[in-house]
Amino acid sequence: MSAQLRRTMEQFGLPLAQDDAHELAAARKRLVQAGAHLRNDGKSIVYGALSPACERCRTGERSVSQFISLACPRNCWFCFNANQFDYNEYRSNRKDWRVEMDAYAQSMGKLDYVALTGGEPLLYPDEACAFFAYAKRLNPQAHCRLYTSGWGAGRGLFERLAESGLDEIRFSVKIDAETSTNREAPQAESLERQVSRISLAVGVVPSVMVEMPVVPGEQDTLRTVMRRLDDMGAFGINLLEFCFPLHNAASYATRGFALRSDPYRIPYDYRYAGALPVFGSEQAAYELMEWGIRQGLRLGMHYCSLENKNTAQIFSQNHAGSLDMAPYRFSQRDFFYKVLRVFGADAAHVAEELERIGAQADGNPFDDASQAVVAFDPKWLARLDADLVDGLVKRGVLLCASAVVESVEGGKERFREVGLAVVEAADVVRAREGGEMAWV
Repeated sequence: MSAQLRRTMEQFGLPLAQDDAHELAAARKRLVQAGAHLRNDGKSIVYGALSPACERCRTGERSVSQFISLACPRNCWFCFNANQFDYNEYRSNRKDWRVEMDAYAQSMGKLDYVALTGGEPLLYPDEACAFFAYAKRLNPQAHCRLYTSGWGAGRGLFERLAESGLDEIRFSVKIDAETSTNREAPQAESLERQVSRISLAVGVVPSVMVEMPVVPGEQDTLRTVMRRLDDMGAFGINLLEFCFPLHNAASYATRGFALRSDPYRIPYDYRYAGALPVFGSEQAAYELMEWGIRQGLRLGMHYCSLENKNTAQIFSQNHAGSLDMAPYRFSQRDFFYKVLRVFGADAAHVAEELERIGAQADGNPFDDASQAVVAFDPKWLARLDADLVDGLVKRGVLLCASAVVESVEGGKERFREVGLAVVEAADVVRAREGGEMAWV
């Protein structure tokens, strides 16, 4: 983690905690051995059924999320809605979502996935039904989903939503209401009432799920939720990594939470409003999935990390790889552009080897006039002299940079390198076995 990022995180007054990487890796291995699947370069884990919208979330292609307003009857201490653009305006005003849906139709054509979120969409039940009817009229094939606490809803409203074209409903369950630690939410509901409301949607809406953050220490209550969902025949549960939204730090501090000291594999200005992951949430999610598997739950289980939420931004920002050009190569694993670099006295030797194998077609590999930095497309790695590469790797001087495309003045775009990692022996083995980008 960069010193700048650490300073930024420390200013919130919450402690930073280092994950036990070996313990997390062991838990992932146990889950895979039990039948779970790693997705999105290990940023999410699935056991059983997975929503098709979650499948598409990796890239976000032909998918949109809309809201009617950001008003909500709850006041959850961990809510990150305040990070959304124009939050203050849309807390009290409604958005003209029809105009935006028409604009999407003009620019993107038919959509595959459409979501209605909030705030609490069911504060406006008639408009929520109108939204899905309109979305289906514009995009008859689209999978439509709703994010809601279910506030005030009954079977009749769920029937209307289904008739309007709703394919999937994702309920958020507020555990804090049950434990009465959320003194800021006077309208909090009991866990029993929330779960009972979810049961009213089962058999009415085609796919009924719960999507909620895994708050460390709340595993027992989450097991109750998972058991009840399984008993009622719900589709699944999305276990989200619990996050700190960069405000209300006092509530996190009094509850004893710490931030993950290495929040991102590649630090960047990610736009997802969740902000920073909380230490212990990932481990708790793995524990819940292991428990669910041991219990034989039929419920689909999906752990969705904060980084899993960020990949669609990078995929879109990097134009889905359409700007692939030497020496930058688009990675299908994490959607960053990659370039290999060697610095110092080794640069000249690498440049000679690149010329020998014909890599000069990519242009001059030297990054500066001093000829002390070589940059080259990762596709050439497997063809470089093995002894040369092995020596570079052994000395830790072969580096892989990750880059994003950013706009600059004049409407132009540039590659900006935002991450640098040492290429390891295992990476080289994968490159030699699979060629080109098998390892990045």
